Amino acid sequence: MRMKSGSVKSKVGKGALAAVLLAFSVMFLYPMYWMINLSFKDKIQASSDPYGLPTEFHLENYTAAWGKIDIPQVMLNSIIYTAGACILCLALSVMVAYALTRMRMKHSDLLRMYFTIGMIIPIAVLMIPVYRLVVDLGLKNTYWALILPYAAFNMASSILMICAFFRNIPVELEEAAAIDGCGVYRAFVKIMLPLVKPAIVTQMVMVYIFVWNEFSLASVIAMGEQMRTVTIALYAFFSAFDMTHWGVIGAAVTLTTLPIIVIYTLGCRQIEGAMSVSAGLK
Repeated sequence: MRMKSGSVKSKVGKGALAAVLLAFSVMFLYPMYWMINLSFKDKIQASSDPYGLPTEFHLENYTAAWGKIDIPQVMLNSIIYTAGACILCLALSVMVAYALTRMRMKHSDLLRMYFTIGMIIPIAVLMIPVYRLVVDLGLKNTYWALILPYAAFNMASSILMICAFFRNIPVELEEAAAIDGCGVYRAFVKIMLPLVKPAIVTQMVMVYIFVWNEFSLASVIAMGEQMRTVTIALYAFFSAFDMTHWGVIGAAVTLTTLPIIVIYTLGCRQIEGAMSVSAGLK
């Protein structure tokens, strides 16, 4: 009887957990469904029936949004900003994390604390100093004006996460590689980097999403029309466009959101693996 009651409780618990997860899934996915559904409606149906299915698929909404926002240019700008920030941030972070965890350094704990403090400083506090620095270095109206700050702002979280993965890798792996004649740099590239791949991919996706959605710093530095990001272009579009045509607005938001969805979909398995592994890390 006890085994049966325990089995019943287990099934009830799993069913309740599944129901909660399903509810959260619907809650997170419904805004995406509503946005895509809205993008296919004309002006009248979008206003009168915003939640129902479209009676006709009005693809001209996407054509209008594509032309008004200059999608190719702002997409190219945002891709350059995100790719540059991801490459620079992760390349530096993985080397710093390896040095902090594997090399004998004085005050390594203080350095980790320094990077931890960097995570709690909001971007808004640093906007004016960053802007002055960008102007003094002659980087204004260049891609580096945003790539460098974005990479710097995301290094703290990347370093700390990769450090946690490096600390969980046995030192004996590197010692065995050294006995076989493998140098430090080769061991780092051939052995250590593949083992922390889940952490690197996870941070890449996080940095990509942060840079793609960032608005405050881009609104101050990326002022020229040829340097605008997706968020700045959407803001200008909302300010100048007829806000009663929700179909075109839904199309514009859908077009600018697709790259994030694609990147997250490609890296979701690595993120799940990193989160499951990091639950046991110290």
